[in-house]
Amino acid sequence: MSHGITEGNSFAFTTGAYGNRPTFVLTRRRVDDQHEITLYELVPEDIATARQERFDRAQKSVKITVCELSETIIGDHTPSELPGADDTAYDWDGWSGIRIATLRGGAFNEVSFLIESTFRELDLDPEIVCTGDPASVSLTEAAGVRLSIAFRAMKPMRRRDRLRAIAKGVDQMSLGECYYWHAKARSPNSPGGCKALRVLLADHI
Repeated sequence: MSHGITEGNSFAFTTGAYGNRPTFVLTRRRVDDQHEITLYELVPEDIATARQERFDRAQKSVKITVCELSETIIGDHTPSELPGADDTAYDWDGWSGIRIATLRGGAFNEVSFLIESTFRELDLDPEIVCTGDPASVSLTEAAGVRLSIAFRAMKPMRRRDRLRAIAKGVDQMSLGECYYWHAKARSPNSPGGCKALRVLLADHI
């Protein structure tokens, strides 16, 4: 498998590790008169705790933030009731949210390009989380993985041209490449994963 950028925007959305259950939530809020957008990964509580402990043992600078499921969603809903979910009423008892990253300002504006592209593949209206009132959307594993590597890479960046390069570069990646970078970026044993992705896509160290 190539780990560079491939041609074309199309990518397949396949069944994830938990079947068709949504495993990511994207939420836009207004905080201190500014819009911000946060991506959460949804996992069983024991898995979230185990991942948090692995990072703590590794004593890396990156820490895992585990949230109550209700904290990840605008309104009194479950992930099954949000736009983007299928019609199955999954049982969410014992599940938590892991906060991937929060983007605001220029980063929010630039990641909107990738959100729009990803939502088109899912037949979702991107305006749900890009404009209007605060809202949450459930995402499939594949869509969440694609957005997660962009959110992680863009989080510390400020230059608009480099932020834009990250969004466009991730948009052009194959699904296999997204999973590759997702694995590197979320591993406590690979602290340079996000840095390597920023170098690859935006020549940013």
